[in-house]
Amino acid sequence: MLSARCLTNWFTNKKGLRFIKLFNHLHSLNIFRLLAALTMGGSTAGTAVAANASTVTVNSGDTVSKIAKDNGVTTDSIIKANNLDSKGTIKVNQQLKITDVPDTYTVQKGDTVSEVAQNYDLDTDKVLELNNLSWDNSTILVGQTLQLKDNSNADASNQSSQQAQVTPSTQTQSNTATTAKPVGDTVSQKAVSLALQYSQMNIPYVWGGTSTSGFDCSGLTQYIYNQLGVHLNRTAAAQVSNTTTKSVSQAQPGDLLFWQNASEGVYHVAIYIGNNQYVAAPTEGQNVQVQTISQYFAPSFAGSVNY
Repeated sequence: MLSARCLTNWFTNKKGLRFIKLFNHLHSLNIFRLLAALTMGGSTAGTAVAANASTVTVNSGDTVSKIAKDNGVTTDSIIKANNLDSKGTIKVNQQLKITDVPDTYTVQKGDTVSEVAQNYDLDTDKVLELNNLSWDNSTILVGQTLQLKDNSNADASNQSSQQAQVTPSTQTQSNTATTAKPVGDTVSQKAVSLALQYSQMNIPYVWGGTSTSGFDCSGLTQYIYNQLGVHLNRTAAAQVSNTTTKSVSQAQPGDLLFWQNASEGVYHVAIYIGNNQYVAAPTEGQNVQVQTISQYFAPSFAGSVNY
C-alpha cells in the first residue's frame, strides 16, 4: 500500500497521476479530493463507522471471496474482522463475523460512492450496481438515498408470505413510498433532494396527477416546490411565468427545464439536478425518474424559480 507521502508526491508527477486514476478508477475530481484528504487531514478519505456484526458458518467449498460477494462486503473486511491470515484461510463450520450495515445511506456533502462503500467495508462495484451507477456515471447528490444492501430476495420472500392476506383495496395502492424529507441549505438544494427521493419511489406517471400516487410532469414540479413554500402554476406552460428564463447551458440545480415546439408551445417541464441530468415524470407507462439531457430530446430553455 502506498503511503500518504508517496501518493502526494505522485500527484505532482503526470505518470503517477495517470496510474492512480487508472488503478483506482478515479476521475480528476476525486483525485483532488483524495489529495486534499492526504495533505490537509480532511474527512474525504472516510470516517470509520461503528457497526454491529452478524456471523455466517463456513460451508464446504466456501472461500472468503465467495462469502464476501454473497454478503456484499469486501474480502479485506472479513479478514480484518476475523483476524485471518493474509491468504484468508478458513475451515468448514468456522464462524465468521460479517459487519452489519444499514439498508440505505443518505448522501452528505462531500460524499462519493467509493468513500461511502469504504466507510462500511463494502465493495464499491456492488454499491454502484445496487444504485444503477457505474464508474463512468457515479455522480451522487446531497440528500440522495444510496442502497447499501441487496434486499431483493428478502422482499420477494416477504411479498410471497403476505400475498394471501392482501385485499383488493391494498393491491391498488401499490408499494409506493409517499414520504420524503427535504435536505439542503437553500430552496434549490431542497428541491433537488426531494426530486431525487421521488425518483426512487416508483411513483407512476398519471395524466393530471398532482400527488405521490401519480404525477404528470408539471404536477411533480408544482408538488415539490409547494412543499417548500413556493407557488408554481399548474401547467408546464403556466410555470414559465413563475421563473426567470435562461439558456439551458446556464441551468443550475433546482431550475426548471422546459420543452416547447411551434405547434404546442411549452409542453413538458422537469427539475434540473446538475451534471446534465434532471428528474421528470416522463410519460404514461413510466415512473418518476432521473434522465439525462440528450440531443434527441433536449430542453428548449431553463428557468430559475422565483421565490
